[in-house]
Amino acid sequence: MRLVENIPLDTNIIAHLISDPDDLHLVWPKAKWPFDHLQWQKVLDPARGNKSFLVYQGNLLIGHAALCKMKEPGVYSLNYLYLLPQMRSRGLGEKMVGLLEQCAREKLSAKKLVLVTRTYNPGARKCYSKCGFREYSREVTLIRMFKVLQPEYVLEE
Repeated sequence: MRLVENIPLDTNIIAHLISDPDDLHLVWPKAKWPFDHLQWQKVLDPARGNKSFLVYQGNLLIGHAALCKMKEPGVYSLNYLYLLPQMRSRGLGEKMVGLLEQCAREKLSAKKLVLVTRTYNPGARKCYSKCGFREYSREVTLIRMFKVLQPEYVLEE
């Protein structure tokens, strides 16, 4: 598996990849259907320090993910993670998260990763927990999780 930075940002690839409205809702509950390219261009804007990645298994495009810069220095959010349905439940999600962590740590000097998942997406929650993410808040269906990447990083109380 490998990550290829989606630069220049091409939302057409993402639209073709996430072609099912139910999958789009799992990836991003606030995403408009049909796929809204302007909405995606705004949230993935590289000028804001965000990085969109295409996920390949060999030469086959199997997913998408993004690392988005947060206001707090050294903190990035894992967003818009997607794997094709036929590629799920094979441990590839864990592999993808591991590659994103490595990229965040080595190329972005990230100290902490955060993410949001939903109670109605137990597969994603299980994957993130296996990858070492811990829940820090819950609000209705929204679950916020984090993982410290640099041992010297001190969590704010």
